[in-house]
Amino acid sequence: MNTEEKKANPLKRLEYGRAYIVPQKYENLLSLTAAIKSGTIFRDLIRPYTETE
Repeated sequence: MNTEEKKANPLKRLEYGRAYIVPQKYENLLSLTAAIKSGTIFRDLIRPYTETE
């Protein structure tokens, strides 16, 4: 794609998002009940949403 094409359609410059999963050691685990409520078995991955003003 040349410069003129990029200027004509700026969306062509965008790339797809990239996702990756960091390997986790099976340590610091939650109980089954707590894991179901929090959405993860890993205590270190719990990031609850908080309201901001």
